[in-house]
Amino acid sequence: MKLFWKFFFSTSIIALFLFSLGSAIMINTLFQSALKQETNYSIREHDILRSALNLAERGQPENQMKSVLESITVSTSSGTVPFRVSYSNYETMYSTGAPALDNGLIKRLDRSTQAYEVVPVSGRQYFIRVASSMESGGETFYLETYRNITSIFTSRENQYQIFYGLIAGMIGLSFVLISFVAYWLTKPIHTLAKATARIAEGDFKLPSFRSSNDEIGLLSKAFSHMSRSLERMVAELEEAARRQESFIASFAHELKTPMTSIIGYADMLRSRNMEQEQMIRYANHIFQEGRRLEALSLTLMELIVLKKQQFTMKRVPASSLFESVQSVFSPILNSEGIELILAAEDAPLFIEPDLMKTVCLNLLDNARKSIEHGGRISFTGEVDQGGYRITIADNGTGMEPEELSRITEAFYMADQSRSRAMGGAGLGLTISSQIIDIHQAEMVFNSVPGQGTSVSILLKRGAL
Repeated sequence: MKLFWKFFFSTSIIALFLFSLGSAIMINTLFQSALKQETNYSIREHDILRSALNLAERGQPENQMKSVLESITVSTSSGTVPFRVSYSNYETMYSTGAPALDNGLIKRLDRSTQAYEVVPVSGRQYFIRVASSMESGGETFYLETYRNITSIFTSRENQYQIFYGLIAGMIGLSFVLISFVAYWLTKPIHTLAKATARIAEGDFKLPSFRSSNDEIGLLSKAFSHMSRSLERMVAELEEAARRQESFIASFAHELKTPMTSIIGYADMLRSRNMEQEQMIRYANHIFQEGRRLEALSLTLMELIVLKKQQFTMKRVPASSLFESVQSVFSPILNSEGIELILAAEDAPLFIEPDLMKTVCLNLLDNARKSIEHGGRISFTGEVDQGGYRITIADNGTGMEPEELSRITEAFYMADQSRSRAMGGAGLGLTISSQIIDIHQAEMVFNSVPGQGTSVSILLKRGAL
């Protein structure tokens, strides 16, 4: 059953039940109040008649008592009060307008009691019957008075008829009102259900939800937040899948190129007669491409290790890191006529020294590759904002803004022909980026085409 109908039927049943219960209690309370009032009137009338008979009949013989009874009349605003006087054997001595009823009530009386009951007559009329015993001339007599209370039963029946009509009217009116309220309350839920179906189909553009601070409004806000999170996660997954596909394609391409050269040169060595010098040259090509494959395999292994291995950080002087990097890279730069400007403020660094050395060497190597003829590279370090900033800047070719957003992707190379010619595979910055993440540091690139590139690494406070 849909929520609309659950809400409609539950609300209708509860409302009708409470209305019926309240109405029934009210009608019954009014009836009992009226019945109690009529009973008091009946008892008062009976007492008045009994007092009059006691005064009139005291010591009178039976024949004179009958004449006295005929002369007594009790009148009220509703008319003359019917009464009956019976002998001790329960036979009627005198009756005036009294309905024909059995003697059950007077048979239960004794000398000191008075009793009353409500009795139906002919199924359409109701009387309050009040009875008591009295003594006259040494004999016991029974007095009964009757009061017609049919009007209060008729009034109760009329009230119930009105009540049934109100129930019927309430059912019709409640159908309209509760339907409107149920629709108003469940409309946001229908909207959420449709939005859920759209999200399941991949459409994350949600309709506008009713803004409110109730539970449905809070649910709508939470759903919108969840949708935005899902959209962001899906976008990230799609981007990860794209990068993975690009990685696989680039990896296949990087393998294909040296393998093609190796197979081609090996086939010529195998199938042709050639001079010693030519054989050495072909063998050298095979050796270089094999070393390239070896370097690629080792680099990929580093990527796998970086993702799975736990590293222990050490407190290392900044001067030690800079001197270690300089000793490795200075000969390479000197051979190409590139000036290295080194300026490092000493401070203790909390790092994994081999990994951070790898980052610096990768960044210096990229700077070297971007310089075509001569040039300079600055390698500096300084305490900054409670951390330590390492900066590597060059005056090389620089990069376009769209290239900066992709340089840490695996196998991505801004100048592919130049990078491959210089032995690059596009994995250096990918490894460097992962090492920076391990150190919970930050690496920022700035580049201007034709002027150069600078890379800034900020080791945060926790790294000092």
